[in-house]
Amino acid sequence: METAIVTIEPDMLAKYGVDLAEIDRIKMVCAGKTFDTPTNYEDGRKALALARDTRVGIEKRRKELKDDSLAFGRKVDATVKQLTALVAPIEDELQAKKDAVDNEKSRIKAEKEAAEKAARLAEAEAKLRAEREAEEARLRAEREAEERRLAEIRAKFEAEQTEQCRIAAEQEARAKAERDRLAKERETFEAEQRKAKVEMDRQARELAERQRQAEIDEANRLEEIRAAKAEADRIESVRLAKIQAEKDAAEKAERDRIEAEERRVAELERQAALKARKEALRPDREKLAAFGVELIEFAKANMPTVSTEEAETALNRATSEIVRIVNVLQTFGVSEVFGS
Repeated sequence: METAIVTIEPDMLAKYGVDLAEIDRIKMVCAGKTFDTPTNYEDGRKALALARDTRVGIEKRRKELKDDSLAFGRKVDATVKQLTALVAPIEDELQAKKDAVDNEKSRIKAEKEAAEKAARLAEAEAKLRAEREAEEARLRAEREAEERRLAEIRAKFEAEQTEQCRIAAEQEARAKAERDRLAKERETFEAEQRKAKVEMDRQARELAERQRQAEIDEANRLEEIRAAKAEADRIESVRLAKIQAEKDAAEKAERDRIEAEERRVAELERQAALKARKEALRPDREKLAAFGVELIEFAKANMPTVSTEEAETALNRATSEIVRIVNVLQTFGVSEVFGS
């Protein structure tokens, strides 16, 4: 930094309580100051304060001297201008060095906060992925168990149907009226089997649809989390470009993250409650399903033989009602949990 060559009247210089030697001393104190270490930063801050205080003292003295007269004021202004021209470059140079260090500290702090935020988002996404995989495994196990149960019921129905055919073949030699009666009973039984199969197929389709909807809901939830992360990254880039804008965007992103976390926690609590409700109903559901099977078996084993059309009509209505009751027993615990 070059020193300006100035000529100041001695009597004017004495009025400010500072001379050129004092300014040279301040210049030597401030020369070479840096802000790259804590110690240097503190020394530089003190040197900057010395230069600033000297300049402020000169300005203050100028105001005091200028009050005497306008003519003397012009001398005062000229002297101040010359003195501040000597001191201001010293102050500006130190201020520029200090600002560079302060800006670098702000940049490092911003990068650290961005890295910590990205780590938190990654951890939350990994946790959600693990929860989704566990839920998929549980649903798959339940679906396989339900398929095995339905296969056993169908095998039992088929075995019973085969037995009925054998009995019908043995009775073929009986009178035609007896054959017609047995054929009609067999037709009614087969109709009931078809109804039961249609009902079982409907239940299987409803279960598959609920599982498919659960997978869609989970995929949508993960997409929302990924979108939130992308938005946070975009806000982070803007924040690095403009410090003040970055601060405002970071605060908004944090609020969004908290709201998303609250929604996720609420959803997990709701799923946990549904799961607990289903587990609580499981013993009763299994008991009622077993009772439904026993009721079907009892009805088949004790089906009476009637000879009138009115009695046969009443028997058919009773049989349909038994099938409806069995369906209510076997679907217990599903509609209570899923609200369908």
